[in-house]
Amino acid sequence: FSPCHHMMVTSDHPERNHHFKSLFEDVENEEAIKAVFEGFKATVDQPGNIFYATFMKLNPSAKVILTVRDSPEVWANSTKDTVFGCNMASNWFQWKINKFLWDISNPPHIALIHMIMSDKKVHGVDPNNPKTDLAQMYTDWINRVIETVPAEKLLIFNVKEGWKPLCDFLGVPVPDKPFPRVNSSASFKEKMTARIKRQVGVLLMKFLLVLTIGVGAIAMLTYVA
Repeated sequence: FSPCHHMMVTSDHPERNHHFKSLFEDVENEEAIKAVFEGFKATVDQPGNIFYATFMKLNPSAKVILTVRDSPEVWANSTKDTVFGCNMASNWFQWKINKFLWDISNPPHIALIHMIMSDKKVHGVDPNNPKTDLAQMYTDWINRVIETVPAEKLLIFNVKEGWKPLCDFLGVPVPDKPFPRVNSSASFKEKMTARIKRQVGVLLMKFLLVLTIGVGAIAMLTYVA
């Protein structure tokens, strides 16, 4: 099942990211989907999960693993703490601040992927909008996948179950090592904080450069005058 596509992989293939503009215009654009995922045998997380129906159409033998949490609220709280942090803003001003920090800490194609999620053929709501009920969005998505994927091609899986149900579904032996636990909320926030600090530093340097050039130009004009 390797190589496997993941959101992080999009940064390794910047030459493919312009295809997300086509997918924003048409989320079912098969040529764009093929271009983004060319060479990968599997996909996990965003943006691959958005296109599961098209993957099944392109590859009728494909299997779908639907990961679930203990409850919709558990999932919603986790995403508010990580990928959909803008959703937890309590007022318009805080939402704008959160959105600004999110925008400067992520490359443009990530924003496009989040906009694609708002398409009526995907979630139909903006997951970063504080007015969106993320628990309901989760529930609607789970129900849609269950209704559209044939039962024999679908595994409903909670990672707490470990290797066995996953390996049985995929027809592979259970590895002789612990089930991995990575990308926790704490590690995600740590990475995002570091990224925001780095981007703020870059913006500050650009501002100081422009300010220095501007002051220098004014000084020269004053001197000439």
